[in-house]
Amino acid sequence: MAAPRRMGVDGAKNRGLFVEAAEQLLREEGYSAFTARQVAAKAGLKTQLIYYYFQTMDDLILAVVQRITTHRLARFEQAMASPQPLRALWELHSDPAGAVISSELQAIASHRETIRAEIIRSARHFRALQIEAVSRLLEGRGVDQQAYPAAAIVAITTAFARALVTDTALGVSDGYPEAVMLVERALRQFGEGPPPDSAPP
Repeated sequence: MAAPRRMGVDGAKNRGLFVEAAEQLLREEGYSAFTARQVAAKAGLKTQLIYYYFQTMDDLILAVVQRITTHRLARFEQAMASPQPLRALWELHSDPAGAVISSELQAIASHRETIRAEIIRSARHFRALQIEAVSRLLEGRGVDQQAYPAAAIVAITTAFARALVTDTALGVSDGYPEAVMLVERALRQFGEGPPPDSAPP
């Protein structure tokens, strides 16, 4: 019976370089360019080293998903601690950089069940955190949550932000300026001020 393959420790510098390189490659060139050779070249390391730290390329992709999840949760905590948390949450969802990597990971997930399961697990966890946080905010501001359920606000915000970023990247912007205007109106209705960099009226 063959001895199990010796794996690199999780905190190893090279492991981190591979994960960072894999994420950058997905953002810049997409899944079609995602090979062990390309990731290694991006990291400036030898290709065979990938399989010292990851048993398969799927394991590397899972590490990318976990890295993105960690960063997203950190940004979410920052948003909730900001003076305008709902506005900060909207900005988090409408960040084009996040939409690009999400699209690539969804493409991968459609062909790899393990990765799909992890993306679904992290997405549901993140959605639950958002609903709980938004519900607390609305309650603290005296908003009627029968009329404006936190779960609905989070779902609509997530879906609209994703469509806004995707369509705008394609050059389709019809209706979005007006839709963003409604978002601004809703933010102010829920107690958020104007964007920090906006000019005073």
